[in-house]
Amino acid sequence: MRYTIKELLLGLTLLLSLSACNSGNDLPVSAASLRENLPRLEETGVLWNTDAYLTSVKINLLSGNPYSQEVSGAFQSPTENSESFLVRIEQDGSVTTKRIPHSDGVIHTEPIMTDDWSLDARDALEEGLTDEGRRFLEENTKSQCSFMYLERDLPESPERVVWRIELGGCLLDPPFQRIVIDANTGEIVRKRTY
Repeated sequence: MRYTIKELLLGLTLLLSLSACNSGNDLPVSAASLRENLPRLEETGVLWNTDAYLTSVKINLLSGNPYSQEVSGAFQSPTENSESFLVRIEQDGSVTTKRIPHSDGVIHTEPIMTDDWSLDARDALEEGLTDEGRRFLEENTKSQCSFMYLERDLPESPERVVWRIELGGCLLDPPFQRIVIDANTGEIVRKRTY
């Protein structure tokens, strides 16, 4: 079988185009699904207090991140003023908990309900990850310590729930980049590169 130079170049161009399209969808890090982990977080939270409610979530972006914790949820209770509660789901699926004492009393925040957000963590990451953020993660796969937080947009807009993406190296303070995304629309609310 013989191919002309033109046919070979056309085939190579097509192959490179397909490769470029596919690589844009692959994220350099993985993010656990909050939607899949939320039932376990909430079930454990109500074991601490039957009226416990979710106030924030932290998800590790894994690729070389040395922290074992994958997803954690912070809980408060309207009937508890001296402590809050932290539930962690580790990468191996085990659940750990910690009571957080508040000597000056709990500063209660509005609960985050499931209908307060529609974008799961991976969707929010795909929406909000900028080209420079993607490059940072690709170039620092072994030394990045990056996280996502689902939280109320305090103090700017407390009625809004957002995903806050913190991209950084384990020894960087402040992080390399902070991106705040509306948890319903995917709109980038704020972005700051340090």
